[in-house]
Amino acid sequence: MPQFILLIREDLSKYPRAEEELKAVIQAHSDWARELSARGIFKDGNGIGSEGRLIEMINGDLIVQPIRDVREGVGGYYIIEADDLYAAVEIAKQCPTYKDGDLVEVRPLGA
Repeated sequence: MPQFILLIREDLSKYPRAEEELKAVIQAHSDWARELSARGIFKDGNGIGSEGRLIEMINGDLIVQPIRDVREGVGGYYIIEADDLYAAVEIAKQCPTYKDGDLVEVRPLGA
């Protein structure tokens, strides 16, 4: 069955979040991962820290710099199985943190 990655994009300007709010977001994602796992479609997933580095070639030199867009970042990912892109989108619509301003990007893996 085809696999898809769901990239959870979040507004990084909301960080640092209050501890209670952060715990609620993490719990919502943990619960959703368990639900997807129970359905047999969850393959992997994890949160992603907001600190990182961007490596690019400029004039033939590799330049290492902080990630540019400090407003939006990928906060986590899910790898799921679905029949096709449309089925993966329907699954992604169930993400529990849209109400927190998150966006979900759905892409096929191994394409």
